[in-house]
Amino acid sequence: MTPNIKQWLNESRAKLRTGDLAETDLQCLENLLTEPKQLILYLYSKSTSMRSSIASWALYDSTKPHQPTLPSQDAPYASVIEAIGDGWRVVQFPRPELYRFSDIDNNYLGYEFILEK
Repeated sequence: MTPNIKQWLNESRAKLRTGDLAETDLQCLENLLTEPKQLILYLYSKSTSMRSSIASWALYDSTKPHQPTLPSQDAPYASVIEAIGDGWRVVQFPRPELYRFSDIDNNYLGYEFILEK
């Protein structure tokens, strides 16, 4: 069950108890169930570890204009593992053989994890 549907159910139960559940609430549920949307989240971490902090990120929303959005300068998650805990699914892990390992910090964007919801 998606978080949006779970939230709708919780809110609707409260409205049902108070007698405020309306036709518009059911329309909202129908929209949640019939409008498939895919979100793609690129998280660039500071290492191949999913617990590593995020260096950069971009979000692609299929319902919005076709450029990535950065709603704020702060990454939406502190790590990839935190995003997974929020329901994001990993589509691609970084391939370690593409990166040179040394004792210095990397000077490129980061280790690319691609997630979808």
